[in-house]
Amino acid sequence: MICAISLISLGFMLAPMSQPVSPRQAAQLTRSRPAVAALDYKDPEVAAEFAACQSLDTEAVEDELAASGIPVPPTMNDMDMRMMLVEMRMRKAGKMGKKEAPKKPPPNANDFEKALYEKPVFRELFEEWQRTRNTNAMNLATEHLTNPRRAKERYGGTAKYDETVAKIEEALKAKKASVATSGKLAYSGFPANMGEAGVKMTLSAFGELVNFTFEENDDGMTCSGLVEFDGVDTAKAAIEKYDGMDMGLGNAITLEPQ
Repeated sequence: MICAISLISLGFMLAPMSQPVSPRQAAQLTRSRPAVAALDYKDPEVAAEFAACQSLDTEAVEDELAASGIPVPPTMNDMDMRMMLVEMRMRKAGKMGKKEAPKKPPPNANDFEKALYEKPVFRELFEEWQRTRNTNAMNLATEHLTNPRRAKERYGGTAKYDETVAKIEEALKAKKASVATSGKLAYSGFPANMGEAGVKMTLSAFGELVNFTFEENDDGMTCSGLVEFDGVDTAKAAIEKYDGMDMGLGNAITLEPQ
């Protein structure tokens, strides 16, 4: 169950229904939106957390969500608010919401879909808007990347528009290394003919490896795996050096923070 959100509460005037988001964009938002209904209340840990949240008064629930940077829309009912708090607590405790590596978009993907895959800082920003149910910012981000002129016509003219677009552009330009928080990386795109020893030697040039895995990809030309360095700075150095590099196979190497 996903609650309704006031469409003007965050400062945007949304466009008329005669200009809806495209079916692909709507599908993308639907697939990626973190629904509170995904909570399994048969899980004892979820049930216990829900019971704990039920003992709080409404003001305490709002305050705890706000303290974590999650604004409560004025139209949200009490039950949805408590469900949101359960989800937030479970995610903070690492008991749900394990991230999966983003799937490579199809060849005909639009610029928004490509950005979600290729720009991890933008993806983090968009996912934060999903977690806080900031539908207006999500809609603007989608249209700003697929049709910036129309986005400006529909949403422009407000301080909130300028602020949100600035955040989007900053996230798009940010280097991937800035989102690394540990020494763990998923790599892909190194030539398979380097072999396990070759790839391991290449990456170990940045520092000691705590863990390393290797497998050939289905294309028979490249390989992928996981590498864990002994520190986050070492991982960032590897990203800066190799992420996006083409080693002659016509594809870019990717190093994704885990």
